[in-house]
Amino acid sequence: MRVIITVISILVLSSMAAAVCLKGHPSVEEEYYESQSVFIGKVMAEKAVAESRDYYEGKNYTVQIQEILRGNPTNPIVIFSENSTGRFPMAVGNSYIIFLHYELGRYQIDNCGNSGLVLEKQDTIQTLRQIKEFKIKK
Repeated sequence: MRVIITVISILVLSSMAAAVCLKGHPSVEEEYYESQSVFIGKVMAEKAVAESRDYYEGKNYTVQIQEILRGNPTNPIVIFSENSTGRFPMAVGNSYIIFLHYELGRYQIDNCGNSGLVLEKQDTIQTLRQIKEFKIKK
């Protein structure tokens, strides 16, 4: 009986997680061109943010940009992550590849996209550098 309950729980939770991604999971190239900025950055600080008219409570992350791959973001930049199923949690001291979007007055990261820890996203970073190189040569 426990096995059946565990399996059902896993299926329900995994389908709930997939339901959050209304547009699906974009390719690296799709998200690159849809993002305001794409960069590698290190999280320097985090600060709790209270609920507002447009958002649940969440966190503001101050990120020091290490390499710009698209756009012209301010450095450092503050990125908001809402405490909802759409959150993109980050840890102070870690470096991330970030596909940045601007929505309702705040910079944010799509948790269904290609952003993530630099250590885990080397293939994504290589693809982005190739896209940037190709764009420069054009």
